[in-house]
Parts: sequence; structure tokens; C-alpha cells
Amino acid sequence: MSLIVVSVVVSIGLVVLDLTLKQLRLSTNSKDSETAFHAANAAMECARYWRNDKSDEVISGSNLAINCFGKTIAPITAVDINTKNGDGDAYKYSFAVTWGTAPTQRCSEVDLLALNSAIDDITTVESMPVVIPGYPDLEKVCESGGRCTVIAARGYSRACDQVTQPGTVQREVLLEL
Repeated sequence: MSLIVVSVVVSIGLVVLDLTLKQLRLSTNSKDSETAFHAANAAMECARYWRNDKSDEVISGSNLAINCFGKTIAPITAVDINTKNGDGDAYKYSFAVTWGTAPTQRCSEVDLLALNSAIDDITTVESMPVVIPGYPDLEKVCESGGRCTVIAARGYSRACDQVTQPGTVQREVLLEL
């Protein structure tokens, strides 16, 4: 009789332990997901700020030095992107930065595409998923006289040199202006 009681108590204890471990994993994943999302959102806000602050330099394809997360990121080199039609220009800027304090460091990566259409012609960039990873359409069209921007910001739950480790959570935010 005592063996049956001990077996039932041990079984209940193991079930409770299993549930506790699953809840711990779930809460850790939730925390990492929030950290990654906030890292992506912060990168998006940084990119929006310097896109507006350095508008003329971005549109002309100039190399940039920006300040995000209390760090100066320089140089950010413009890559000239071929356009399908029109007299407009398209430049892509990319950067990655680790920020925060250990052990809560996180990584933010940004890809920004700036298009500038001529006053009398549209500008189209093809193969957009290659130019901006995660972009849902095959091409981006910027109307006549327009200044169009696509920003893809990725946030990770770890520092940039650790994003390939198992268990790293990534979140992405995509914005078109």
C-alpha cells in the first residue's frame, strides 16, 4: 500500500516539475521575443530619424555617420541600386549595432532603401526581396517627383556576434514611407 502511495506522489511531483520547466521555457522565450521586438523597433526609429535628419545626404548616396543607441556608427556606405526605368536614383544603406549592457545586450540591423524619382518619371526597383530581405513584393515603385523609403529593421535577443547561436530570437519590422 505504501509503495502505491509513494508512486502516486512521485508521479504527481514529476508532472508538476515538467509543467514548471515548460512554463520556465515559455517565459524565457516570451522575454527574448519582447527583447528582439524592442531591438527591431528601436532600430526602426533610429533609421527613421537619420533618414529625416540627413535627407539630402541619403538621397544623394553620400556615406553617412549616424548616432544610434549612444554609439556613433560610421561609415555607412551607400550602395547604388539599379532601377528598371526612370531617371531616379536608388541607394541602399545597411548597418548593424550591438547595444545595451551585459547580460542584456541585443543586436539591431537595418537595411534602408531610399528612392528619388525625377519630377516627370517614376522609378522602379526590381527584385526587392533580394534588395530588402523580407520585402513582400517583387518591385517597389516610386511615383514621379517622389522620395520613397523602405526600412527593414531586425532585432535580436543577443549581441550581433551571437545571433547565430541556438535559441536566439529574431523579430523584424518593415516600414514604407
